[in-house]
Order: sequence, then C-alpha cells, then structure tokens
Amino acid sequence: MSEILSIQGLSKSYKSVKAVQNLSLQISEGQAYGILGPNGSGKTTTLSIVTGILRQDGGSFRWFGEAPEASQRKSIGSLIETPHFYPYLNLEKNLRIICDIKGMAYGDIHRVLKTAKLYERRRSRFSTLSLGMKQRLGIAAALLGDPRVLVLDEPTNGLDPEGIAEVREVVLEQVKQGKTLILASHILSEVEKICNHVAILKKGELLANGPVKELLAEDEIIELSCSNNEKLKEKLGNSGLVKELETENGLLVLTLKDKITPAEINAFAFEQKLVIHHLVSRKRSLESQFLELVKEEE
Repeated sequence: MSEILSIQGLSKSYKSVKAVQNLSLQISEGQAYGILGPNGSGKTTTLSIVTGILRQDGGSFRWFGEAPEASQRKSIGSLIETPHFYPYLNLEKNLRIICDIKGMAYGDIHRVLKTAKLYERRRSRFSTLSLGMKQRLGIAAALLGDPRVLVLDEPTNGLDPEGIAEVREVVLEQVKQGKTLILASHILSEVEKICNHVAILKKGELLANGPVKELLAEDEIIELSCSNNEKLKEKLGNSGLVKELETENGLLVLTLKDKITPAEINAFAFEQKLVIHHLVSRKRSLESQFLELVKEEE
C-alpha cells in the first residue's frame, strides 16, 4: 500500500503544556485509521497540524510521500472540531461558499448532499438542522471534490445515539468505497466499528499502535464457583490456562489466555474432582481495557 501520511517526531507545546510529544505515525492508502485518546491527549492538535491549521514546534510530516504544500489540500477533505456555517443560509448556499473558498465548481454539491443524506433538506436553513445533520453537512463539505483522504475530528461528539448512527453510516460508506480515513475520537466503540487500525494517545504521546482487532481485542472472562473455591483457585493458578485470577463476591473471576475456552476450564475442574455449579462467560469491556492502557503510564 502506498503512503498517505507519514508523521515523524511531531511536537507542539502551548506554554508549559506539551500537547504533542515526539509523535510518529504511518498511515497507508485505504486504511481506516483511528486516533484514540481521552480529552487532552493531543488528537485535535495533531490533526490541526497535518491539515495546515497549526504549525508544529518540531518534527515533520509528509502527505503522499512529499513535503506538505498547498496543492495537496484538494486531495484532503477535513472536518476539525465543530463545523461552521452561516445559520441563515440554506445547505446548498453554504456549500457554494465552501466551493468558492476551495476554488471549485458547484457541480459536486448535489452529490455530497445525497451522500450525507441531506439532499431533501438542501433548501433548509442551517439553523433548522439537528446537531447530527449539522455534523453530516460538515462531512459533506469535506467530501467536496471527492478527496483521496477524509480527516475527521470527533465527528460524533455530543450527538445522541440516532445522530451517532447516522454519522457512522455516512463515514462507513466512504471507507467501503476505499477512501483513506483518519478519524480522531475518544469513543472506543466508534473506533472499533469504523476503523481497522488505531493509535492510542495520552498527553500527546503514543502509547500503542496497531490493528484494531489486536489492540482492542476483548479478553474472555469467566466467573465460576464450586464446592471448594480455594482448592480450584490453587489448581487453576498453576494450570497455565489463565492470565489473571481473583476472588470477587464469593466467585472466582478468571481472565482466560488466548484460545482457552470455558469448556476447557470446566473439563480441567472435573479432572481435579471439583464440580462447578456456577459458570458465566463475559467479555471485558473495551472501556475498561482502554482505561487500563492509559493508566499504565501513570
């Protein structure tokens, strides 16, 4: 896959606050790349730098294998933070202003409105839209000219569940069409549903980077009990079947090693002549894993 964005040693400070610290990332064509982190982790600052809104203090970045230059902007559609439009103008007129700023014809306006599922509202004033519709209009503006790359900063922030689903549907359609996506979010479930690769930031530093299925994989957790929990705990502790083992409200709570199933735990207990009378399988939530990951550096 060809290189879309390469970031090398990027740094940015606001007085004593280090917003981005020596950040390096590689994003390839066709990836749906999530930049995940809590508020204040440097996501917006990073995207603002690579889209030309801010200037970095140190480090460098390249778009499409070349140093950044104005001509590349036509290949990059971006929505950084909240979209800004004229509230008293309708959707079509607002997009015409965006076209004038970008120096492009109006011929693409109807296409992007249809893509964002706003074509029927094209004559409506921006002020009459729901928050989710406003976000989708921001995405429509970013899609003008059919850019190779879509850069979105927290596109579902503040939306209700219906608005989140609507925005996600629009973004996923672009991913399915092969467009490269760079998505910043603090919502783990959205990154998991949309992206295939993720970088996790905390206080401007890169904590982890890799495929979503590997980095945000959910461990299987078993809660169980039998007639002699202490004996079972001892046996399981030496079995090599579990990653973690603790007692919780009179139950044993196990985090299983990869590819170990609850059935194997049950069979193991039976071999030890211990009959399990309670066994429930559950998944560790993505949020709990994320919180564990960002706390590792504390």
